[in-house]
Amino acid sequence: MTSEEVFFKWMPEYSVNIKTIDDQHLELVKILNRLFIAVSKREGDKAIAGILDALTSYTKTHFALEERLMREAKYKDIVPHMEEHRKLIAQLDELCNKHLLEDKPIYFEMLSFLKTWLKEHIQGVDTKYSAALQQSGFSVARWEKEASAEFALMSESKRWWEVWKAA
Repeated sequence: MTSEEVFFKWMPEYSVNIKTIDDQHLELVKILNRLFIAVSKREGDKAIAGILDALTSYTKTHFALEERLMREAKYKDIVPHMEEHRKLIAQLDELCNKHLLEDKPIYFEMLSFLKTWLKEHIQGVDTKYSAALQQSGFSVARWEKEASAEFALMSESKRWWEVWKAA
């Protein structure tokens, strides 16, 4: 991917200081950039639909693991955070359906929305739970070991990466 093809550049200020979560956020950025390339190069509805499906699946898997982290750490603001997750999935589904079912070209609308949402979510609520976990003394290192294995199993069952990397 050349610098002209980067729609969303990962910056150090997006880090939540939890490697597993940062790695997953970076993967979401990569999928979003791949979607941008597919749209820009007019790769076709099938390729773009595959990337959108992978983005949705990966996002749901990431959210499940992130919510597990917050539950284990007894994060006090988990309910509003989970509500933000649910809203994004609903909005993403709505945008995908708008395109697929109504045959409306909404790619750039979707890309802009997703980039803004991801950036604001990471720098807003994700950094809040990260800071709260670190202040509470929760063992993120121990959790990361377990989470990495669990995420691999979750991802294996969905096979999302085969779709988007092939697209």
